[in-house]
Amino acid sequence: MVEVGDKMDASAEQENVPTSAETGQGNEGEVEDAADTEPVVPKLDLSEETQLVAQPSETKSSRSRDQKVASLCGYMTLRGMFQLMGRTVGACPWAYLLIGGLLSLNSCGMYWMVLKDRIRDGYTPFDAPSRIETAVVREYWNSSGDPMMTILLFVPRDGGSMHRKTHLDETQRIYNYLNNNFSITHEDREWRFNEMCHPYCAINVVFDTFKKRFDAAYDKVAANKSVDNSDLVNYPLTLIYGVELHLERTFFGVTVRDKDEPWDGSIEGNITNMGHAKVIMMMMRGDKSTRVQEELLAKWEIEAYDYALGQNSSLVELQVVGTEILDAEMIRDGRRMTPFFAAGFGFMVSFVSVCVFFSAVYYDELDWGKILCAGGATLCPILAITSTYGIISFMGLRVNSFMLVMPFLIMGIGVDDSFLMIHSWQRMSRCGYTVVQRLGMVYEEVGPSVTITSLTNFLSFGIGAMTPTPEIRMFCFATALATGIDYIFQAYNIWKAIIHKARNHTGWRLRVEKCSECVLRLYCGLLNNRFFVLLVLTATVCYWYFGIVGLLKIQTRLDTVKILPKDSPLQKPNHLLSNIVWAEYHPVTIMINAPFDVTNKTQTTLFWDMVDEFETLHNAKGPGSSLVWLRDYYQYHANTWGYDQVSGIGNLNDDEARAAAALFQFFVTEVDPRNTNVTYDKLDAFLKHPLYEHWAPFLQWTNRSDGVHVNRFWLTIAYTNTSSWETRIALMQDWRQLIGKYHVLNATVWEPNGMFVDQMLSLKTVALQTGLLTLVCMAVVCAIFIPNPISVFTASLAIASISLGVLGFLSWWNFDLDPVVMAAVLMSIGMSVDFTAHVSYHYQLINKKEIVDGQIVKIKVDGSQEKLVHTLEAVGWPMIQAGVSTVVCILPLLFLQAYSPSVFVATIFLVVCWGVLHGLLVLPAFLGCFPDFLANFNCYRVFFSTSSAKSCRYVPRDDDEETSELVAPANVNNSKTDDNSAKLNKPDSEPCV
Repeated sequence: MVEVGDKMDASAEQENVPTSAETGQGNEGEVEDAADTEPVVPKLDLSEETQLVAQPSETKSSRSRDQKVASLCGYMTLRGMFQLMGRTVGACPWAYLLIGGLLSLNSCGMYWMVLKDRIRDGYTPFDAPSRIETAVVREYWNSSGDPMMTILLFVPRDGGSMHRKTHLDETQRIYNYLNNNFSITHEDREWRFNEMCHPYCAINVVFDTFKKRFDAAYDKVAANKSVDNSDLVNYPLTLIYGVELHLERTFFGVTVRDKDEPWDGSIEGNITNMGHAKVIMMMMRGDKSTRVQEELLAKWEIEAYDYALGQNSSLVELQVVGTEILDAEMIRDGRRMTPFFAAGFGFMVSFVSVCVFFSAVYYDELDWGKILCAGGATLCPILAITSTYGIISFMGLRVNSFMLVMPFLIMGIGVDDSFLMIHSWQRMSRCGYTVVQRLGMVYEEVGPSVTITSLTNFLSFGIGAMTPTPEIRMFCFATALATGIDYIFQAYNIWKAIIHKARNHTGWRLRVEKCSECVLRLYCGLLNNRFFVLLVLTATVCYWYFGIVGLLKIQTRLDTVKILPKDSPLQKPNHLLSNIVWAEYHPVTIMINAPFDVTNKTQTTLFWDMVDEFETLHNAKGPGSSLVWLRDYYQYHANTWGYDQVSGIGNLNDDEARAAAALFQFFVTEVDPRNTNVTYDKLDAFLKHPLYEHWAPFLQWTNRSDGVHVNRFWLTIAYTNTSSWETRIALMQDWRQLIGKYHVLNATVWEPNGMFVDQMLSLKTVALQTGLLTLVCMAVVCAIFIPNPISVFTASLAIASISLGVLGFLSWWNFDLDPVVMAAVLMSIGMSVDFTAHVSYHYQLINKKEIVDGQIVKIKVDGSQEKLVHTLEAVGWPMIQAGVSTVVCILPLLFLQAYSPSVFVATIFLVVCWGVLHGLLVLPAFLGCFPDFLANFNCYRVFFSTSSAKSCRYVPRDDDEETSELVAPANVNNSKTDDNSAKLNKPDSEPCV
């Protein structure tokens, strides 16, 4: 039956006025429903034999004006706008090619691309406590960055002990070279570390003092002279001229000989109780007070690391580790993946080419244009990737290692969209369209679903770009930008606008087509079977169970062993630090930011109470391992005369030094800081004393007219057995809770690994927030483009289900939640949209278009069986192709034995497997369970259509309108004339006018 608008069109034809079919007019000029009603498109080769009942007479001018307005309104629907887009691309391909070419020029910015990571603070939220703590430390030192702390680890090459004389000499030689002679060049000037170390130049004084004492005792024994207790250098605490020297801050992995243990015959055995020492550690520390100083220290650390890699000492192996080195290693690991990425992209291009080739053979359209199809399918996402890197570089931003993962997501989304468009294009090969008409139909069919996937990814990653974690923010920003650019390339590329000829399927092609259609209908019938749906539901519930269990048991852990490449030179120093150094000595810094008055009993009592609590906390080593300058100052203040006797001990010979030390020990007595009254009158002399001048960097003080004022200072408390991150996290939380009790002192706790602790404490929260925001964003976008609530709900549920399965099964595969896994999960959420949105969008459509006897008609899609057939016919094969191509792309990474690639390989494999299962099995089975009135419900049709009584645009209609049957034109060359003619005469089909 033909509506009133059709009658007007017929009348217009008789008067040579453009018809509504030619201009895009809908029924009575009405704007059709936004999602599932069709825009007006031109009829194809309509026969003059088509007879319609004439309309009431109207003037040409009024009809022409109304028809132009109606034509514009016809394209104002969702699918109408996409059809207009496709027709425009087909009509003006070179214009859009020029736009794409200009946009792709941004790829030139890759020339200035900078690869750099910030491992220490890049994954820490902006509002994390460690950032406040770090800001306090920076303020104390007036520094633009965190203090540089490069760790030097010395281990014997022969596996022996480091306390041997030869190894101590070699250690001292290497250290002196790095400190005094090793230089870097910056702006045509050479710099040495002793020019950059202020105020920490004496930080390794313990080793220097120990070495002098050790050498003196060694020479005595070698000369067959006797040694007494004053010559011994014992571990962990030794007295040198009456002053305590803590060797536990320098020597690690030490075994102490028992008194009853027999002498091993070595000279070292006569002068120390150390039986074996695995590691000697020294610290190279400097403050980044200016930008130039920061650059100098960073460059020195990297070049010292390179020196250590090439260092060829036969006795001692030097290991250097620091945050700049760790960042450089992460970038090096990312660069190693470049050839594997290239190989993966090559495999993907080959796979796409093979698919396009066999598809062209099947549709009998094999020609040179298919090369453009295969190339364009992969060229669009590749250009989007390179353009994104270029734009980021033009903006002056750096590229971190996670942003190197973005190409996998963009290739997956882009190639999936390309497969959908190619599949739709090829299926219309027998319909006799022109290029313009064919592109319009392709865009109308797949444009909305492609827009859903691209827009949801763009918005979800855009939301992720507002997260408080800097590196994740950069990754999400780059991915959102690449998704938007890829959509522009996909929407306006002209590789689909190629010359083609309409051919009918005959012979083997016809048999294949009928066989595939039969298989598809049998499968859709199986999906409609209630027992099969119950089986799918049971399997899905089991899948959810294992996913939830895996999600609940996943651990938040930053394991450097896994993050670093297995062959990274940093693996060994990381092992030494984690299992030896931190297992024995792990200090925490406490900053006292309020002015401190030693004459104020209330303040001093609070201070010593705080120190006692820290020194008695679990894993604490005790007061003997703490660095508290006030303890030494109390001793000095009460025993000034005795300390003055040993002030010049370094210039005395051995006998004189011994006499001075004996006198010192005789007159110096221990004092209790809680019960001793002191002032700051001797502070200046204390800080200039040779034994205590190393305390100067620990406090800031001013000398005013009313006396000395200490404005702020810091101290360290040592802990042990902190190899595991669980212990360090627990300690960090206890420290912060404890320091909060002493707000009067304005105290702050700072530990170099504090930001890593906050990363692990925040990862679950950030991952949960980002995941929920992404799902909400996707649900909103789906609701805009898919006006059926059931389809929106099932699509959102499927996305959440896929994400749950990916993260849950990563946990079952022994992956922990760290920044790498979090980035992979964000990527999986984005990729999961491709496997669900297309299915949900196509299922909710209530009609489809076909050419029948030379004109485009709408065929009603009624019932779950027909909806499933229509949906899987449109998206099933492209979904399989996209999944396989994505897996093919990551296959080369299997040969790269590194943690990050293994995470992404596992994640992409899981998201493809779960995505294809959800898209082809779970989601269709669930959608088929809903009755037609729910599956066909359209919010736009109900609330915005002129024919709905609930609509704000409702217009009453005359039920007695004249109607007329459409007479099918004869002798139209179409491959499906007989079948489609029958469809046209069905009551559920109508001309698309």
